[in-house]
Parts: sequence; C-alpha cells; structure tokens
Amino acid sequence: MTDISGIHHRLKGRSKATKVLKPIYTLLEKIKEAGLPTLEVITGGSPSFTSAAQRNNVFCSPGTALLWDWGYSMLVPEVDALPAAILVTRIISKPEAGLITTDLGHKSVASENVISKRVKFLNLPEAEPVSQSEEHLVLKVNNWDDLHVGDVLYGMPFHVCPTVALYDEANVIRDNEKTEIWNVIARKRKITV
Repeated sequence: MTDISGIHHRLKGRSKATKVLKPIYTLLEKIKEAGLPTLEVITGGSPSFTSAAQRNNVFCSPGTALLWDWGYSMLVPEVDALPAAILVTRIISKPEAGLITTDLGHKSVASENVISKRVKFLNLPEAEPVSQSEEHLVLKVNNWDDLHVGDVLYGMPFHVCPTVALYDEANVIRDNEKTEIWNVIARKRKITV
C-alpha cells in the first residue's frame, strides 16, 4: 500500500526547494553568461537531501547521515537508514511503582525538544519520559516488576547533532565488538580571535 501522505509531503518539500533554489539557478546562469568559473551548489541537508539528490549539478550535505537519529527517521521515512548513534544508560533507581530513574540527563542527551522527543529506548519502547534533570531521566514503565537497578537500556536520541557534542569520544561497534574510538571534534571546538 502506498503512503499517500508521505508522497504528498515529499512533493510539497520538492516544490518548496524548487522555489528556494530558483534565485540560485538564476545567479548561476548570470555567472555562466559572464564567463566566470562555475560555482558548486551545496544543498540538501539531512531533512531535504532526498529531494536535492534528484537535482543535477548540486552536492548534497546530509550531516546526520552518519549518525542517523530517531527524529530524522520520522521526518524522512523514505530514507531507510538504521540508527547509528545509540546511548547506553542504566536504571539507577525505582523510586515508586511504575517509575524508573536512569542516568540519562540533560548532560547526556539533547534536551531542546519536548520531553517526549528526546530519546527512544530500543529495548524498552513503551517507556514514557516524565521528567529530566541534569543527571537523570525518569521514565514511566508498564513492566516495572521486570526491571531492576543496574539494567542496561539502549536509547536512540531524537536529535543526534547536539547529543553527540556532549561526548568527547564515540565507541565504534562493528559486529557486536568495539573496534575503535572516534574523537568528537565538535566537543573540542574553540574560537580564536
């Protein structure tokens, strides 16, 4: 069955992109007519690269393609990408029936979105975030009796870009083995004047 709403969303997005790019193509034509060197057009960030990739003479720039997140999985469902950035957290307490506390606070996962769109747990998908502090994330769960302090949860961030910048390093896992460590350069940026 074809997802009509998805097709409509993509066509609407492509139409908007065409409108935005029209002045750029006009400028490129003027540059060409003036005999100046051809410029490269870089467009198509993560939410729009599927549309941009269908255009001629453009270079796409989908930054989140390397560390796909839950948000883009919802925004661009036609890109059947697997999540590539997973946060490991533990249950640190069970403060009352139906609630668990993890160590996944603001310092561990991007918190710019509403609390329901910060992290989705792969091994506890029904968990509902109810509060978050700097150090902790409290979740409402249905299977409270089956969960224990120390249990590991795997969370897919809704927005990986600000999340990854919270860490100095990323552990690369291939075939269930840690194979290397990547330095997170975004974490170590500094401005010099």
